[in-house]
Amino acid sequence: MRYLVIALIIIMFSCGKEQISQPRPHQYPKITYPAQEYISYVNDECPFVMDIPAYAQAEKKKLLFDEVEADPCWFDISLIQLNATIHCSYYPISNKNKLEDLVNDAFELARKHNVKASFRAEYDIATKSGNTGLMFKINGPVATPFQFYITDSLSHFLRGSLYFDERVNQDSISPIVDFIEEDLDVMLNSLEWQ
Repeated sequence: MRYLVIALIIIMFSCGKEQISQPRPHQYPKITYPAQEYISYVNDECPFVMDIPAYAQAEKKKLLFDEVEADPCWFDISLIQLNATIHCSYYPISNKNKLEDLVNDAFELARKHNVKASFRAEYDIATKSGNTGLMFKINGPVATPFQFYITDSLSHFLRGSLYFDERVNQDSISPIVDFIEEDLDVMLNSLEWQ
């Protein structure tokens, strides 16, 4: 009998108010964005000038795949605070580098991401200085959420792609991609061939 009373007391006290768990709201990690100020980028081996973010570092590519010397006008724009890099490669339009082939290569490189992409949008680029091109915005767990090319259609062609220096989680990088998109717009609109 004594054990029965103890068991009933335990049962009575264990029946408290039921806690209903609530899902936590969706959140992104806290990111401190740098000021969107720009400086002029000049590379003696590249026939153009453009504005890049002041918080970025432009570095000339020395080797391609750590083996072959890269073209003198291939460079990276490192966005260290955002853990991202914009890889840029310049090609002079010539008999060897025909505009049609360069554009087709840009489309082919963007198309390779279709396997993992959930959506790809293409936006025309048309600057005040007469440059034209295309911006590829690729959504999903892809290596490059942005790719672009810009050209004067006669002599110059610049191609670029944005890479993050870690595994891409679309939900986490979405605000960073939007921030970098504004920087890319300034860069492309400020491009002047020389």
